[in-house]
Amino acid sequence: MVNMRLLPLLIAACLAAWPQDSVVDLSILHFNDFHARLLPSAQGVGGAAYLATAIQQERKNCPRCILLNAGDNVQGSPVSTIFRGLPVFEVLRPLNTDAFVLGNHEFDYGYERINDFIAAAGHPVLAANFLTKDGKVFTEASSVILERDGLRIGVVGVLMENLVPGFATPGKFGPNRMLPPLDTLRAEAVKLKDKTDILIALVHLTRAPCDEIVTSIPEYALTISGHDHVGKEEMFRVEDRIGVRMRSYGSELGRLNLRYDKSTKKIVKAEWKRIQITTSAYKPDPEVSKLVEKWESKVRAVVDEPLGTSKSKRDRLQTKSWIEDVMKKQTGATFVYMNPGGVRDLLPQGQILARNVWNIMPFDNFLVLGKVPGKLIPEVVRGTAQVDPEKIYTVGTIDFLVEGWRNSPDEALRAFGRAMPLDGPMLRDVLIESIRANPNLD
Repeated sequence: MVNMRLLPLLIAACLAAWPQDSVVDLSILHFNDFHARLLPSAQGVGGAAYLATAIQQERKNCPRCILLNAGDNVQGSPVSTIFRGLPVFEVLRPLNTDAFVLGNHEFDYGYERINDFIAAAGHPVLAANFLTKDGKVFTEASSVILERDGLRIGVVGVLMENLVPGFATPGKFGPNRMLPPLDTLRAEAVKLKDKTDILIALVHLTRAPCDEIVTSIPEYALTISGHDHVGKEEMFRVEDRIGVRMRSYGSELGRLNLRYDKSTKKIVKAEWKRIQITTSAYKPDPEVSKLVEKWESKVRAVVDEPLGTSKSKRDRLQTKSWIEDVMKKQTGATFVYMNPGGVRDLLPQGQILARNVWNIMPFDNFLVLGKVPGKLIPEVVRGTAQVDPEKIYTVGTIDFLVEGWRNSPDEALRAFGRAMPLDGPMLRDVLIESIRANPNLD
């Protein structure tokens, strides 16, 4: 027989032990690789003000919700290049992002500039594996714990270890150092284990390590990634763990809806949708629109100058070939090489503005010309062409690649890099002047 005085306590104990009480809903909004695309494309895709409206609308139906940004806010438009990235953080601040991880392009204006980004962001900037020469986390934040209605959400940010020579020059990286990203995630998981209910890896990495986190680090229920501009078509799922990534340039907003069991720390149910950001689907947010106009008005006179016309749109390979044709005509080099990753947009059909060239070539890269013996010229530069090992050839490329080759672990590439200079005219200026001189690109 049950003592009636104890009945309320028994009921409370049963309710507390009921498994369903530990299952909660959580929605993660996320985007990545915005690359300073403050304005929509010519096709009406993206744009900071339209992305802001989409986020606001999703939040209205999102009682337990966070917004994450997986890196590379800057580099990709004239505003970012001319003003060294800072306006992008100012424009995106009203989005009220909960956490941002550094991407490789945040280093494009030198590591010191990251301090200005942190000050302007208005939200945590994470990079657990990016250390100062004294061994301190550069951003002062390895992780952040977000609380939503009793759910403790731990977010840890890491980026690629091989910034130099793969993605940044030694001068822009400075005296700092990088730790292995996956090892860092494991170490942070140990620190946060008893402080959080769910762990999220917010990462800026190439495809393979992003999937490896999902596969081999079970402490992280979710991996939200950036760097690969193509994104994922579907969730990458291994058992109860998930990885997602969006297309770049603010063209998409991700929404991942979860049912999550806090007691087992496992995802019970997941649904992911990719929300297309277009000017036909959303109205621009007034506050963000004013900030965009503030900065775009400062560059419009410089970059909206008509240069020429083209009867057809060129794809990325064709745009790269056009750049190399211009490089060859400018230098008279036997071999020229432009890396595909340095081509950030496409030559459009119709009128070509200086802005189009800035978007294609936002980096302040110099066109350099060297005289090099055939035996030093790597296959990536000469292609299938046969060379005389002792003959001197002229080679045209960009200083960013030369810096990378000089710091390569491959001795042959280091020798080639040392044989090339680092000075020359700005490649973007060369491209603009080429169109001015020959405005009909067909």
